[in-house]
Amino acid sequence: MSELRLRRLLAGATAILAAAAATTGAPRAQAPTTGELLARYQPVVYAYASDWTPVAVEDFLAGAALERRSAGRWRVLRVGPSPAQLGDASGTVRLDLRGCTPAVDLDSCYVERARGAAQAPTVYGRAVRRPSAGGGTSVILQYWLLYPVNDWRNPIRTPAIWQMHEGDWELVSVEVGADGSPSAVAASQHALGVWRPWPNVRKRGTHPVVYSALGSHAVYFLPGFHGSAGAPHRIPPRFSGVPVAEPDFTAAQASWGPFGVAATAARVVDVSAGPASVPWLRFAGPWGDGNYVLLRSGSSAAFIHVRVGDSPPGPAFHGAWRNPAEPFRRWPADDGH
Repeated sequence: MSELRLRRLLAGATAILAAAAATTGAPRAQAPTTGELLARYQPVVYAYASDWTPVAVEDFLAGAALERRSAGRWRVLRVGPSPAQLGDASGTVRLDLRGCTPAVDLDSCYVERARGAAQAPTVYGRAVRRPSAGGGTSVILQYWLLYPVNDWRNPIRTPAIWQMHEGDWELVSVEVGADGSPSAVAASQHALGVWRPWPNVRKRGTHPVVYSALGSHAVYFLPGFHGSAGAPHRIPPRFSGVPVAEPDFTAAQASWGPFGVAATAARVVDVSAGPASVPWLRFAGPWGDGNYVLLRSGSSAAFIHVRVGDSPPGPAFHGAWRNPAEPFRRWPADDGH
């Protein structure tokens, strides 16, 4: 083969390869995994240093009993059940932090029972991929937080009203568009929550910054006083003389999140596989022995304890789990103040 002919063949092959490259483009970057997305957008949560931090399910269960209601009484089925021992359950079964109850105790019993294991904060992460209206796939990231006790009071130091329940589940969600960019953050607040567009949320790098209210653990986008103007905390109206709305307080005194220097590093446990693979998610009973409002009786130091409902159920029995887009479609938008 002549040198000229060889050069022509090589030139033709080069042209074919160049055309193929122009047609197919550069190799596409691999889509991030569920774990990578959950780590990338894990929220940084600021809270009062004296408040509870979210715990691992295993630590909560270690201090709890699994109970079943029978003949008008709650009877212990298991002490310190493992997550695998929960399984399916109806409303006739509950978890109860042993030896403590808002029906009688204030918070001293819970400090001893629920703070026995000083573990790093734990967050339960879930990634849900959804077809996007404009094509492609969007992702909703959920971060579920289990606080041992809801311990809200007003005023803070000498409360006249005290609301308590065991097993306080809260939620922060991040919506990520089909292009891989986050678009919004949602934060649970009592019976509902609010959301903000991503540009309006404080951030540390790729991590949204939120603030946990003292005692109630409602999640806000700014620190400070969240008062009755927004009516964030509803007291049942049947209590005569009790304000309908009470304030929440948030502060930037301490923080936990994906950082180990200026904050306590929180671990993220991926539960995206859902109840089929995570047994405790199937538990349908309440995570505590009831929701109580404590009212100070006149000038007395004693409180009247009034039951106003059950402790919350686990994440899989919340509307936001069944419909992950709900916080961004049905919760009100935060006004930025």
